[in-house]
Amino acid sequence: DGDEIREFLGHAYDVSASGVRIELDEPLALGASVALCIELPCSDEHVYACADVVWIADPEDDPGPRRIALRFTEFLTPADEEQLVSYLGRGHLREAA
Repeated sequence: DGDEIREFLGHAYDVSASGVRIELDEPLALGASVALCIELPCSDEHVYACADVVWIADPEDDPGPRRIALRFTEFLTPADEEQLVSYLGRGHLREAA
């Protein structure tokens, strides 16, 4: 079917209920759909979701790891979404910034 499965390890930034910015050593394709596991900072929690690549930093303007914006399309379970919203409501990301 031509679908390629690849696994990447990167960093997540700017996590919100609707999406996340990640940094990877290799770019993803604009419009690509990805499955991800986000390890939430200052926590033992993980969130599993699917997302679409909606933006990629220009490598000429932004050398180094590729900054990529993802928009969540669905969560693996309703509990994953609830966990993320609860986590964001506790303000952990503001404390880590």
